[in-house]
Amino acid sequence: MARYAAITIQVNAMKFPRWDRIYYFVYFALFFALASLAGLFVIPLVEVTDIATGDVYVTTISADAQWDIVWLSLIPVFISGSALWAVPKYEKPDNVAKINIWVSTFLLYVFIAMMIFVNGILFIPSAMFMTAAAVGSQVTRRERTIFAKTASETKSGKGVSKRRRNRG
Repeated sequence: MARYAAITIQVNAMKFPRWDRIYYFVYFALFFALASLAGLFVIPLVEVTDIATGDVYVTTISADAQWDIVWLSLIPVFISGSALWAVPKYEKPDNVAKINIWVSTFLLYVFIAMMIFVNGILFIPSAMFMTAAAVGSQVTRRERTIFAKTASETKSGKGVSKRRRNRG
């Protein structure tokens, strides 16, 4: 029981970096693209029929030595990596980064559509995160300021939004 409490304390003490939300989306898109690429070596996607016996068995793409598909599957990793490289880490993306995110999202969907019967379905989570980054980059938001506004800079003067009335 004491071991469980110690593990809980360590997990609760873990802190995530304070990146921008768009950077998080693109980061996870790259992570899932790499995980999908690694899945090609683990997930059996190829069905092979033995001509002599008529037995059907499944194997992985790498075990069947279809290395051209593995090389083609590097395309979503490069697309997500280029978007991650273009997006700023701590502030909202500028217009160039937004265009890069949208083009990368479109290219990921084209790749999935072309490779859907081979291995394109593995890259759908990556496309979902890129879509979230593309849509999130278009949402307007306020800039966070480091310094708080003084009372003279606020619209209400004293900083009070409603005045209290004496109702009697």
